[in-house]
Parts: sequence; structure tokens; C-alpha cells
Amino acid sequence: MQLWAIMVDSFRDAKDRKIFWIMILISCAIAAAMACISFSNKGVDVLFGTWTFETTEWSMGNDELRANVVAIVIELIADNYLGWIGILVALVATASTFPSLTESGNIEIVASKPMARWQLFLGRYLGAMVFILLQAIVFIGLTFLVMGLRWDCWTWGYLWLIPLMVLLFSYLFAFSAFFGVWTRRSMTSLMLTIVAWFSIFAVQTTHGLLLNSPQADKTGSWTKISTAVQWFIPKTQDIPTIASKLVGDRRVVDVIDFESAGMTDHDRGQIRHAAQSDREWVAKLSPAESIGSSLAVELAVILLGMWHFNRRDF
Repeated sequence: MQLWAIMVDSFRDAKDRKIFWIMILISCAIAAAMACISFSNKGVDVLFGTWTFETTEWSMGNDELRANVVAIVIELIADNYLGWIGILVALVATASTFPSLTESGNIEIVASKPMARWQLFLGRYLGAMVFILLQAIVFIGLTFLVMGLRWDCWTWGYLWLIPLMVLLFSYLFAFSAFFGVWTRRSMTSLMLTIVAWFSIFAVQTTHGLLLNSPQADKTGSWTKISTAVQWFIPKTQDIPTIASKLVGDRRVVDVIDFESAGMTDHDRGQIRHAAQSDREWVAKLSPAESIGSSLAVELAVILLGMWHFNRRDF
């Protein structure tokens, strides 16, 4: 009961900030913009039929329309908004979760209650998870309804993005919680979390280049080192790929007509090679292995933060 009360208090603390409602408004605006687009037998209608772009590839009679739409939504909307913009805004909104707790006056009142410090830490942590869960439900729910009602694309696997967004946020909020307890400063905690996120991104990007580049030595020492380091970081860049595997294997590179895009043969060849490497990466990625190892790293960071919070003299 006490743990639930701490969770609710943590969620209310984040919800009371204007940024919570700003994120809700952004989600509604994106869904409304998507609702302005529809598909007919002729092609794509924009602004409720104000403009019509005739194309057979994106017409209602095309059997691949659903797969094309889902690929575009996942990679161009969900991946960009949920993958980094939404997560960054959520980190800003929850950056003060632990620093505000450790402020003089607050910690004395809370610590005086008959509950263990690990329960207090865990309650605040789970409260932030509720915050991002509601944001994910609103965004994914609205866009899911638009795709179904306006585009006749009822893709139930798309709802997997709700737990995946919470999962991605949890990877990074573990660092935010640790830095918040350690520094007791909201801005410092946020900046250090962003640095950790960028470092994870750099490591994963380097690893991907070493594996997919035709010039790279896939059995070299750098590749082996990057592969080993992968086990000690949360794999944030795997989330969009996992989403594609759960919803549908089609990617944006599979639905764009590069032949008529005015590109040179060299450019098209590079895109085809990148697309093939991307497909191979999707095929090889194990969601269970990626999520399991990432959660293990997250748990280690949480336990470290909990240990520091339990031992620190406030």
C-alpha cells in the first residue's frame, strides 16, 4: 500500500508539470495530421480530398497497402517521435523525480515514514514508468484508431509499440535515477543521462558499421570488442527493429520507389546494399536476447542507484 502511494505521488509530481499536457497535445496533433490523409481507389487524398495524388501503389486496391502504411508510420512517425523526441521530452519531465525527493525538507518527511528506502526508491521509479505508459497509450492508441478508421488498416501488432516505448524509456530512466540520486541536481542528472544515451548510440552505431560495411573486417579485433561491449549496454537502437519484427518485416526502404526517384545508378546501388544489410540485421536480431541483456544492464544500474540511495546520509 505504501509502495502504491509513493508511485501515485511520483506520477502526480510529473503530471503536474506543463510538459505532460504538451506531450498529450503533440500526440493529438500528430494523430489529427494523419487523419487528414486517406486512401482511395485512385491513390492518396490529402486534407480530406482537397488534393489527390493518383498512384496505384498507395491505392485501396493495392494488397500491400497495409504493410506500406505500417512501415511508414513505424519508421517515420513512431520511430522519430517515440524513439527519441518523445523519450527526450519524457526524460526532461521526469528528471527531477529523485533530485526533488532528496531536497532538504522533503527527504526528512518521507524518510520518517515506516518504510524501507528501497521501497521509496522503487516507488518513485515505477511512478515515472506510469507517466510514460500513459503517454504511449495516448499516442499509439490515437494513431492506431486513425489507421483503422481512416485507412482501414487494423494492425493489432502495432499496439506492441506501447510496451516497447515504456521499455526504451526504462533503459534510459535507470541512468536518470542513478544520476539523480548521485548528483541531487535535476539538470546535471538530465545532461549525464543524455551523455550516456549518446554514448550508447555511438557504440551501437559503430558496431553496426563494423558488421554491415563491406570494407570492414568482420572477424577483426575491433568487431570482437564492439560485440563484447554490446552485452554491457542497453540496446536502445534495437527497439525500432524489434517493433518491425513484431508488427511486420517491411521497412521504409522496401516501399519507396528508388527507380523513379531521379537517382544515379551508384546512389541506387548504395541504397540497395544498405537495404539488404538492414534486412539481414532484422533477420539476425533476437528480441529475447536484446531485451533480456538490456534489462540485465538496467537492473544493475537500478540496484546501484538503490544501494547509493540507501547508504547516503541525507
